[in-house]
Amino acid sequence: MNFTPLTVLFLSTGNAARSILAEALLRQKGGDRFNARSAGYKSLHAVHPHALALLTAEGVPTDGLHAKGWGEFLAAAHLLKVDVIVTLSEEAQAYSPAWPNNPVRVHWPVDDPLSAEKADVMEWKFRKCFNTLEARIAALVKSRIAQAPCELLLQLKDIGMVV
Repeated sequence: MNFTPLTVLFLSTGNAARSILAEALLRQKGGDRFNARSAGYKSLHAVHPHALALLTAEGVPTDGLHAKGWGEFLAAAHLLKVDVIVTLSEEAQAYSPAWPNNPVRVHWPVDDPLSAEKADVMEWKFRKCFNTLEARIAALVKSRIAQAPCELLLQLKDIGMVV
């Protein structure tokens, strides 16, 4: 059976933690059913070392992960169709521009681990962020993806409630 993988773009504020974790997790767990991408509202230009360390500790491949601004995806929209945009921060949700082909949009808020001022709190926030995203992505991968955009949106909203 031929099918086209669903391209999911995770957007956060800096593309240094939350959206990078989500991209890496969906790449690992999604198999050939999904193409995972990530970008930031205002890219921090580097993936945070705690994000890479946590992914490595959990056995999630980090090859090719790098911080990106969402302008890269808008500029290449004629080459890469985005089916779903998942915003992970309030800033990404508020400032996300119009996207070609009107992808399904859903907001899965996740607390920013980079907002912690102390190292031990940051580590805890990274772990909580990772666990939340891992549960949501596991639910997404396990689900039978709806073809109709309205049904897909409802599915994704339900998954976003998984904590």
